[in-house]
This record gives sequence, structure tokens and C-alpha cells, in this order.
Amino acid sequence: MKLSSILPRLFAIAALFVSMLSCSENLDSSAACPILCPQIGGDVQNITIDAVVVDTTVPSLSGLGTEPGLLLASRGDTLDTRVIIRFDSLPETFIPTGGTSTPIASIDSAYIQLMLDTTTIKGIDSVTIEAYDVDTTANDTSTADVLALFRPDRFISSQIFARAQLTDTLKYFISNAAVLARIQSRANLRVGLRAVSVSSTQMRFISNEGANGPVLFFRATPDTTTHPLTALPFSKTPTGQSILAANLTDYTVIAKGPPPAPPSVLAVGGLPARRVYILFNIPSNIIDSSTVVRATLLLNQLPNTGIDATDTVALLPQVVLAGTAVTDPAKAAQIIGGISTDTLRLKPGGSGVTNVELARAFTLWHTQKPDTLPRAIVLKSVTEGNSPLELRFSSSEDIAALRPRLRISFTSTVPLGLP
Repeated sequence: MKLSSILPRLFAIAALFVSMLSCSENLDSSAACPILCPQIGGDVQNITIDAVVVDTTVPSLSGLGTEPGLLLASRGDTLDTRVIIRFDSLPETFIPTGGTSTPIASIDSAYIQLMLDTTTIKGIDSVTIEAYDVDTTANDTSTADVLALFRPDRFISSQIFARAQLTDTLKYFISNAAVLARIQSRANLRVGLRAVSVSSTQMRFISNEGANGPVLFFRATPDTTTHPLTALPFSKTPTGQSILAANLTDYTVIAKGPPPAPPSVLAVGGLPARRVYILFNIPSNIIDSSTVVRATLLLNQLPNTGIDATDTVALLPQVVLAGTAVTDPAKAAQIIGGISTDTLRLKPGGSGVTNVELARAFTLWHTQKPDTLPRAIVLKSVTEGNSPLELRFSSSEDIAALRPRLRISFTSTVPLGLP
């Protein structure tokens, strides 16, 4: 089924979501709102069932360069990421003070302005950010081809930042000669940034997909009364693929990521980013003929003591909107919709039972037949693709006591209209 045919139904049940939430917070409060929250039609039943048919870790296929952040990290053998910014269109002329349009013959004070999310900074020592020429005719999306360009003969310039200099607006000064050479030869200015430090370092810049992405500033004359020129990230390639080219204006390339979770473990987050797809087989009488007051997915969290084990990951459950024609979990996990405004905050190093609330998913499933919309959800990180943090959970391959289960509180159908 096409996504466009499902969305109208989602809008139609939006009001129902609100009313369900207002009535499900406290089962003993129905007398306080007899009109908005009609009396429940029978005793509330509570069951815990093994309803998982499929649970698996799938890659996040949102696409290279679609993340709202650019992760620059150098954390020894644990994590190494680089930032690529493409300026494939540069000004060739300027207007000096009191003059007319003139070809650019010199460059002064060239720098890339980067907006830094200071809450993501790791490390206390100074960091050197090196710039390399990563323009190539090789495969645009090949990590190996891009990483091979971070070599001495491609070096452009470097700049040292003390920890106190890493503020929300960062000016990264780049070689004036390198910018001028690209302008005069009408070549692409594609910059690869690499972090170097005596200790572990990490930071995240705002990308072109977010607000206030990178901007190149420079003057065509030392005369400060002449307005500086600017260039925004732009990519000419891949030719004939405008969406992909737009994504590749700036992006993160992973030279080394944290070790992946074992295949039998459910993993959320990490680099490359991963999601969890879970398909349920829920008794039809619960969905079709009952009112689900509360539904909770019980997951057993496994400690991940790899990178930043005590940091926090915001976990977000999503309902799968892909129709039954989409049988590949990896593809189905990309067609999703929100079912909660609240996020579950967990530490990668944590362990024990974790509760994921799914009541709104049941409300949607009540309006859709299982042969139209599978009873499936996706668990994803809010900072997917922007953070190396990874949560791990037991899968249905684990021992019975640790497998994912559903705990459901339901009663006979509640009338939705006034008498």
C-alpha cells in the first residue's frame, strides 16, 4: 500500500489519540470526567504475551548526508569520523568600493563559518582541525575513495583551537591560495576536515540540512570597506541525481566506527546508524473488540560498555506505515510515523527491564486490518546518524525470560459517542 493512502487515515484518528491518552493516565479517575471519559465497559484485564514474530536490527537508510549534523571525531581506536563540505560554485567576480564588476585576482581572509553544537564536545585538550582537498572524479558515495584523499599531497591548511575557543560560532580559516586557485581554474573546492588531538576529541557541527549550515567567507581585496563574498555548500554531482547531490553538499564519512553489536542482539543508534524492527502477532480480539488502556513493550537492556556508556540516548518508538507488500524489514523500517511525543532516555551502559509505551500504536492498528497494515514498530535514536552511542537489547533468540514481551491492559470497547 502506498504511504499516501495511509496518511489520511492517520489524520482522522489524531483526535482519538488525544482522547485515549486523557483517559488512560488513571483508571480510577473516570468519575471525574463522565462525559470525556465514558465508563469502561468491563473489568480491566492484564496480560503479558510473547507476541514477537520478527525482531531484527536494520540499517538506517535515510541516506548519506541527510543528517542535520556533521560529526567530527578522533577517539583513537574507538571512533574516527571526518567532515566533507563541497563548494562546487564559487564567485568569479566582485565589485570593489566605488568600482564595477571585476574578475577576482586575489583572496584575503578566507574562512568557513561552522555552527557548533557545544553540548556535543568531548575532550579537554586543544584540537587541530586539518583541511584536505577531497575533490575527485571517483564514486561520490565511496567511503574508501574519499578517505584515500586525506594524505599529505592533498593537505590544504590547519588551525589549532584551544578548548575555550570551541564556541557556537567557529571560524575555520582556510588557505587563501587554495580558494583563489579553485576560482581561477573554475574547479570545485571540496574540503575534508579531520580532527587531531593528543587525547580523545569529538564535536558536531550543524549541517546544510539543519539551520545555519557551513558558509565560506572571503574578500577579493584586502580593502575592508569592500563587502566580503560568500559561498554556500553546493554539489554538482552525481549528475542527474539532484536529491543525492543536494545531500552531498556536506556529510560525515566514517573512517572507523565502534564495534557493532552481535547479530543476535537488537541495537539502536551507533555508527553506522541502526534501528530495530519488531513485528507482532497480537490476538485479534484485543485489537478489534477491546479498548487497550495501556500497552507496554518489555525489553531487556544489555549493557554496552564501549563508548560513552554513561551518556544518554533518547529512544523513540515509531509505528511502521509500510503496507504488507513491503516484506523486507530494512525497507519497511524506513516508512514510519510518530506515536509518542515523549522519548525514553537510557544510558548505553544500563541494564535491566525497559518499558516502551505503545498504546497509540494499538489505536492506529484498531483502524487498520492486519492484511493492510502489519502490527510492527521501529525503535530509533533521536540523534540517529549524529552520535556513536548505541543501545542494546535482548532479542527473541535469547532465553525465554529475557525475550521482548508485550504487557497489555484492556477492557471491552469503550463507547466513543455521547448517549
